[in-house]
Amino acid sequence: MAFDDSFVEQVRNSVSVVDFVSRYVPLKKSGREYGALCPFHNEKTPSFWVNEEKQIFKCFGCGVGGDVFGFVMQMENLSFPEAIRFVAESCGIPLPASGRVSQKQIEEKNRLFKLMELAGRFFQEALRASGGHQARQYLDSRQIDSATIQAFQMGCAPPGNVLLQRILQQGYTRQDALACGLAKQNERGEVYSNFRSRIMFPIRDLTGRIIAFGGRILGDGRPKYLNSPETDLYVKSRHLFGLDVARDEIRRLDQAILVEGYFDCVVPYQFGVKNVVASLGTSLTSGHVSLLARFSRNAVINFDPDLAGAKATMRSIDLLLEEGFQIRVMQLPGGQDPDTFVRENGVEAYRLKIEQAPPFVEYILEKQLQEVKDAFSPAGKREIVTRILPYLQRMADNVERAEWLNRVAVRLRVDEGLLWSELRKMPRRKGKPQASGASVEKSDQVEESGVTLSEKVLLAAVLEPTLCTAVFEGTDEELFAGLETESLFRTVFDLRHQGQELSVHKLRSESTDEQMRDLVERMAFKEVDVPVDEDHVRGSIACLRREQNRRRRIELKSRLAEPGLDFKVQMELMAQLQSLSRKGHAPREAAAGAGNA
Repeated sequence: MAFDDSFVEQVRNSVSVVDFVSRYVPLKKSGREYGALCPFHNEKTPSFWVNEEKQIFKCFGCGVGGDVFGFVMQMENLSFPEAIRFVAESCGIPLPASGRVSQKQIEEKNRLFKLMELAGRFFQEALRASGGHQARQYLDSRQIDSATIQAFQMGCAPPGNVLLQRILQQGYTRQDALACGLAKQNERGEVYSNFRSRIMFPIRDLTGRIIAFGGRILGDGRPKYLNSPETDLYVKSRHLFGLDVARDEIRRLDQAILVEGYFDCVVPYQFGVKNVVASLGTSLTSGHVSLLARFSRNAVINFDPDLAGAKATMRSIDLLLEEGFQIRVMQLPGGQDPDTFVRENGVEAYRLKIEQAPPFVEYILEKQLQEVKDAFSPAGKREIVTRILPYLQRMADNVERAEWLNRVAVRLRVDEGLLWSELRKMPRRKGKPQASGASVEKSDQVEESGVTLSEKVLLAAVLEPTLCTAVFEGTDEELFAGLETESLFRTVFDLRHQGQELSVHKLRSESTDEQMRDLVERMAFKEVDVPVDEDHVRGSIACLRREQNRRRRIELKSRLAEPGLDFKVQMELMAQLQSLSRKGHAPREAAAGAGNA
């Protein structure tokens, strides 16, 4: 950790999670909690809740939850130490001068951020200077105006080692320049400027800090586009170009347009289509998709129609489906890219193409019809059906799936019933559900997790000071042996024995199981099917005792069935079995309040 535990607790306890979340999301009070539409996925019915008393938030639609630091990490794409610093500084809490384990690393990272900011200003100054004449001419030829240049902080890199000289003059070292990708070192050990004679595009994180650069060559030369290498500041798979300026529009329109190149992003933005983002010289990754899903789960893919673009489109469809996106694919006529199309045909023509972009299934179907040899022969139809059914299976909406199954059947001239039959034969594939505002049914969640209602009741009770004692008086660690929540309740008992507070934050931080952390968050909001009171606590304990006895009986019977068992051991096992059987027939009135789900 970058900060010690006492400071983290100080910041957490000094901040109202409701006040902080409301800076980003309009919250509405409902009972003891506050609700809203989730900022991390698209929904029509609020499933995002904030609890002031326990200082946590939870979305019951997409599952994201945590404390104020977790919220900031999600919203601002920050690491845990960065989120602590962000919250502390936002609320006027002074940072400690010492006591941070990674203080040196944090200072070094901040030094690199300042160096990248220096480089950004240098490139902008170079564009305005007399030496930037060729770059300005090039931007004029692409119809890039001054407002867009300013919005994206574009600039140009002069030839030679001018940037490196400026870096050294400002007190930075060659190692600093190498560490953030502004310089390279050749085989002879000579350090030189990485970017020369290029139009420069700063790559920024969601807070607007420059973390990398992309450069387009001026004139002839290779490579045409050069991007910063990955550094401590920059991981390609976690950032999308233009998202820092496009995210509000993406959220407002509930739609993101995915393009490939810098100019494909910048030109539509300049002409009024401001919900455009670009991948950074690499294929779309799961990290990109998770980042984008925080602002919208509706995507229009507008990649180049060449072979590489088609492969990138198919890969993107797979990744977007995993996050429950609604996907459409837009292909521009004549193989044009968005930059060229908008400049030659105007922004209204581009908007019309966006509106007319077909759903991804239609794109895949037409692509298969073109690629599969003799597509309408029995073998060709079989091949196309085999390729397209997995995509239909992954559709979360049953009505939408049925509609597309019918369209595919009509297009291929095959019996729709046969397609349904083939679809049913396919093994079910687990993936993230479509985010439509409706959360997963509780019964399904219980079935998938294997957590009983009794375990849920007791966990919710542990988190309530008035009920906590009742849980510990009637249970021990062994009661949960073999259950899904065994590790979680062992942590509960450990904290109890150590005299530590049983808070949501403590249980989350101590648990290494993501499913159990999710369960803690849900139970903090008392997401159970019965009231959590002393009667239900006692009933839940009784249910788990019966289940414990049942498991023990199975174990004893298994041992009794072992061949060559010693007679004395056999009699001891039978006595234990009879004792458990008597307990199993004890009155069950106490368990009337709870049962297993």
